[in-house]
Amino acid sequence: LDEGGTTSEEETEYKPDLLQHEKMVLEDLSGGLAFLTFSRFAVVDESTHILIKVRACTFSPEDAKKCSGIGLTKAMLPYVPGQFVIGTIEDVGSDVPTFFKVGDRVIGMVDGGGCSRFLSADVDNFVKAPSNLGNSTALALMQDWMPAYRALHMAKQSTKRANLFGMNLLITDSMSAAGQAVIALASEEGANIYCCAEKAYHDYLKSLSSRITCLESNPEKWLPALEEQMDVVIDNTCSDGYVSSCEALGAKGVLISLPYVSFDDNRLFGLFDMSSFQRKIDSTKAKYTMCQTVTVDTKEEFEIGNEDENTAEKRLNFVRDFQYLAVMHDKGIIKPKISEKVSLQEVSSYPDKFKSGAVGTSGGTVVCFPWKKEGDVASP
Repeated sequence: LDEGGTTSEEETEYKPDLLQHEKMVLEDLSGGLAFLTFSRFAVVDESTHILIKVRACTFSPEDAKKCSGIGLTKAMLPYVPGQFVIGTIEDVGSDVPTFFKVGDRVIGMVDGGGCSRFLSADVDNFVKAPSNLGNSTALALMQDWMPAYRALHMAKQSTKRANLFGMNLLITDSMSAAGQAVIALASEEGANIYCCAEKAYHDYLKSLSSRITCLESNPEKWLPALEEQMDVVIDNTCSDGYVSSCEALGAKGVLISLPYVSFDDNRLFGLFDMSSFQRKIDSTKAKYTMCQTVTVDTKEEFEIGNEDENTAEKRLNFVRDFQYLAVMHDKGIIKPKISEKVSLQEVSSYPDKFKSGAVGTSGGTVVCFPWKKEGDVASP
């Protein structure tokens, strides 16, 4: 399934009545998704919107936590999960640039809404999807590999290095999808990679690269050996407020902070909740003034609808890097991992699966196909 261009998933697509529009909706903050069917045409909501027939979207740990009511307010309801979306344009608003046309295949990120058959969203949230990528692969690259690639790019920029060869790099959650992306990319450049993970995953991690040293997840276990030895720490857990990560850095080292989602508390430090995430980082930086810290916010880099004068350049860089990852995949250098492929109806069970650890603990991207019938989506 889904290995290139317009894919086999579309050739075997379930085709209901054209009036039928389905989505997964969280209607109140007590949690629990409802599967809704609308007998009406989907339409463009605003003049700057495009109407997308959603071919696939991601369902992330952040989606799972929001579907428990965390990170949402009543004003944000009803909430439809799915923040990374790929599909084809069915209609365009009157103010949409002529660059985008009906039939174009596009990919982008939204604050929610992907888990539906149709989505009306601002055109600024989307770019044309690379023709050499299947839907699942494209989504995995944008959701999980772009933060990893940007993190390593910022690490090299901050340390004034052209590459990572010989550098000591620590990842605090190596089993996450982004963590495994970091491993693949850093190994390609010759870094010495220190991976934090539960012991049960050590053999698997060692199979990914000969440059890996596995460590236990608890900072108290690994910090004595690594203190002041790391050139780069990529922290995607914030297990102790970034304290151990700062202490692991050498004099010229850099801490790269990635958004994270924990099911152990009622906080949401995900991609679309960067304000609280940044406050946590600022608190740590106040204590460790010598700790050079960089925050990766791929949403802010992708957006063009804000007042930052550098926004256009950031967007250009984002698209360029995404296209570079597409080329790396095309050449077989990187292989994004798809952990689950699910239908729209099956999405309702995934918040609980993430919380219980039934999915999400071994890395990989969960992808939803809204036009598939329940049970028709094969496992990866």
